[in-house]
Amino acid sequence: MNSSALTTEAADFCALAEDAIKSGKPDEVPDDVLQRVFSAAVRLYTAKWEERQQELPPFGDRPVNATEAVTAICAIMRAADLNFFDLQMWYRRTRDE
Repeated sequence: MNSSALTTEAADFCALAEDAIKSGKPDEVPDDVLQRVFSAAVRLYTAKWEERQQELPPFGDRPVNATEAVTAICAIMRAADLNFFDLQMWYRRTRDE
C-alpha cells in the first residue's frame, strides 16, 4: 500500500471516529475495528519508540484530555495484566534498558 492510500484510509478512520464522538454515538465504530486499529497503533508506536533516539509525542497536534488518557491507560494496563508498581518500573526505564 502506498503512503497516499494509507494516509487516506487513516484520515477516513479518524473522521469516522471524530463524527461518532461528536454525535454521541461511539458504537458507530465497530468494537473489532477499534481494537484492530488501537492494537496496531500501540505496537507501531512501541516499535518506533524502541528504534529512535528520541520519544515521539503520542498525540501530535491532536491531544487527548486527562480523562481520555487515563481511561485508555487503565484499559491497557488491565489488558496487559499490569499494576501501578509495574507501571512505575517502566516509567523510570531509560532508553538503553
